[in-house]
Order: sequence, then structure tokens, then C-alpha cells
Amino acid sequence: MSARDFAGRTVAQHVEAFTSGTVSARDLIEGVLARVERAEPFNPIATLDAEGARAAADALDARRRRGAGFGALAAVPVSAKDLILTKGLRTAFASLTMKDNVPAVDADAIGQWRAADAVLFAKTTTPEFGHKVLTDSRLHGVTRNPWNRAHTSGGSSGGAAVAVALGLGPIAMSTDGAGSGRIPAACCGIYGLKATLGRVPHEVAPDQFGQLTYLGVMARHPTDLGAGLASMSRGHRDDPWTAAIGRTPFAWPGESGGHPIAGKRITVIRRMTGGYLDPDTETRLDAALAFLDKNGASIKEMDGRDVDWKLDVARIILRANQIERYADIRKNRRDDLDPSFARTLDEGDAVDAVMLRRALADRTTAYRSVQRLFADADLLLTPVVATPAPLASQDQFAPLVVDGKPLGDLRAAWYTYTIPFNMTGHPAISIPFGRSTAGLPIGIQVVAPWYEEAHLIRLAEAFDAETGASAAFPPGFAAGA
Repeated sequence: MSARDFAGRTVAQHVEAFTSGTVSARDLIEGVLARVERAEPFNPIATLDAEGARAAADALDARRRRGAGFGALAAVPVSAKDLILTKGLRTAFASLTMKDNVPAVDADAIGQWRAADAVLFAKTTTPEFGHKVLTDSRLHGVTRNPWNRAHTSGGSSGGAAVAVALGLGPIAMSTDGAGSGRIPAACCGIYGLKATLGRVPHEVAPDQFGQLTYLGVMARHPTDLGAGLASMSRGHRDDPWTAAIGRTPFAWPGESGGHPIAGKRITVIRRMTGGYLDPDTETRLDAALAFLDKNGASIKEMDGRDVDWKLDVARIILRANQIERYADIRKNRRDDLDPSFARTLDEGDAVDAVMLRRALADRTTAYRSVQRLFADADLLLTPVVATPAPLASQDQFAPLVVDGKPLGDLRAAWYTYTIPFNMTGHPAISIPFGRSTAGLPIGIQVVAPWYEEAHLIRLAEAFDAETGASAAFPPGFAAGA
């Protein structure tokens, strides 16, 4: 039975081809595994489970022969970031300290995808414990940008973004703690969704009530974000945030809710803090605004410096959570850690009770600041990052350098745009919108009120119809190539 390359097809096309008998689940997974081999120079895969995927595909084929029914992701090849627990499949957190860890249970979102009959074939690369927005680790090495190997994939869901960009399945499960899903999506030219706080269960996090990290979806086709989200959004008893929307999953496609652009009030925040914005990124942002204006949106711009974003709050809360969770590893196995992760934990150790108490209060201030923006706006629009992907050699603690000029701390200079919405819980999407003069992808971020993920996905579909981004593959990886 020959492998079939379904790269570039939607989730629905995968499901229809399998359930109709046009193609077998085994064919679909063999096609992906062939692409995995070709993708090796970019290093998106942390742990490949070829035999497990083949066995799952064969079981689906046997069920089809018996005339059984199937879930919404039937035979869809999927991957998941190496921070997400997968039963029987190594979850190493990209750390030498966890390199032999094989969970006994799935994260609930993974369990939901499996119950929908998806075929999990791999764990994707991430920095150690997902601690930075670049994807490299001592355990798995450097993950490179599919459009230019000299540049980073972004992070911390870099492997997931590269996998989707190269056609290794139509969707991948990511995590996003300060932009970790949206940033690599922008760097790699795909779609990335961070849903509303509580939309997707994340029951393994130790601090459930102070949650900043979200499980998300990456996809080549924006409509597949909806398919992936719909199959992972049932609530879980150990995640209190999911109680806010009950145990009914997100519905997709559901109701359209009218035109995604015409008549919508969009507030544009070109610079979050008044810092540098790459000229190519600004040009593409202006092109996106022209597209929205042409389609009937009402657009206004505001100075991001007028908003009290409380940008340092997320760092304090994240660092406090990290040192609480990994203090023993820092104490007993520091020499095995990535030096930048050890330094990150040192920052966490310096967070005292007064700092944390103030940060928790300031998180509410940030939420209220964003809520005030939605008083006269339906959507917020920003860049995802201030420049296209930096070099793969970029250090997390080194300044961002553009044209030989240091622009300051990477966090402050590059990715201020994504951080606030992890604190405030608002859903946000990264939409690819062209490339730089050097050929690197550029993304825009759109943020909506709580629970309006469907609006973001519909908007992304409208953008995709304009740009054709879902049909764009890095050189050498076109569909059927």
C-alpha cells in the first residue's frame, strides 16, 4: 500500500477521504512519516512514534471495514508539544532531567483528540520546560525556521509550528504561556490560536487559579483551528476555569455570526510600548489594515503607551510558578539544565511575597485595561512580534540586534504584543500576512472578547481568502512534492 501525501489538505478533507474509503488511515500516516524524514534538517520532532501511529491507523482501518462510526478527527495525523502529557509516549519536557519520562496518563486535551480518532504520531520540540520564545535545548538541539534555516522557528512551540508549516499533519497541539503558540506561528507562516482562559482544560498545571499557560492549536488552514479546538474543549473536573463554560465543547462550525469584517470596530495598536517596529512588519500591517478597510471595517489607531499593560506581571507570576515546580531540579541537577533555564529559575527564586502579591493584583488591573478597550471595539489588532524571526543563534538573555544596532532586552524589544493576553484571558490569534523582503513570514495578532474564538477563526478565513497563506509551503515541501 503506497503512502499518500495529503499535505495541504484540511482536516475535513482528511476525514472525508478516510471515512469514504478513498484512502486508508495507514496511507495517511505513511505520507506524514515520509515527510518527517525530509523535515529532519529543521528538527521539529522531539519523539517520533512511527510504530504506535501505524498501529493506531491500522486499528482505524479495521474499524472502517467493520462499518463502525468515527470521531470528528478520524485518521487525522496530529502531533503534540513535548510539554503535553501523552500516555505511553515519552514526554521529556526537552530536559535531560526528564529524558526517560513516559507518562501513565494523557493530558485531557490529548485524550479528547484520541477519542475523536486522531492519530498521534509525534511529540514536537520545545525549549527546556518551555521557558523561552526560542526553540533549542540540550536534549533535542536547535529547531530551525522552515523558510530559512539560519533563523529561529520562534518558541516555545517552535517544533509544532515547523511541523505544520512543512505538512506534517494539518494540526498540532501547542502551549502558550506568554505568546509561545502565536509567536512561532508568526515566525513560520501558519495560524496559531490561544483560546479564552478555561476554554481548553489544562488540568496538570500546579497553580490552577493563577493559570497563565494555555493549550492551543496550530494549523495551516484557519478552519482547522476550529476543528482542533472543538475536539479538545470539553471541561475537566480538575481545571476550575473550565467550569465557567460547563462541559459543552466549543462548537465548530456553528453559527457564522454575520460577516467577520464588515461593520466591525477594530482598534489598532501599532506599538505596545513605543519601541522599534521592523519596516517590513509595518508595511504588512498597513496592508492588512487596507484589506480590512476595503471590506468595511471601522478602524482607529491608539498609542499602546496609553494602556497600563503591566507587562512585567506575567514574568513575575510565571517565574514564581516555575521555581515552585522545579526548585528540586534546580537544587539537585543544575548542571544538567540549559543555562538559560537555570537563570530563569534564579529569577523565580528572587520573587518575594511582596512582589507576587502586587503582581496578582496588577493582573486584575491589566484585565480591566483590556476590557476598557473593548468598550468601543470589537477586535484589537497588533503585530505578533516587532521583527521577523531572529537568527537561530539568538540568546534569550541577549539583546535583540537589528542592522547591527542592539534594541534591548528580547522580551521588551520583540514580543511585548502577546504577553498581556495570557494575563487577561482574552482569545488571540496569529494570522500570517505575507513575508519580509528577506522572505521570512510576518504575522498579525487579533484579539477578541472572551469566548469569541469563532469570530477570530472566521476573520482568519477571510484573510486567508485574500492572501492564500494556507497554500504557501516552504521551498521543497509543496503539497505532493
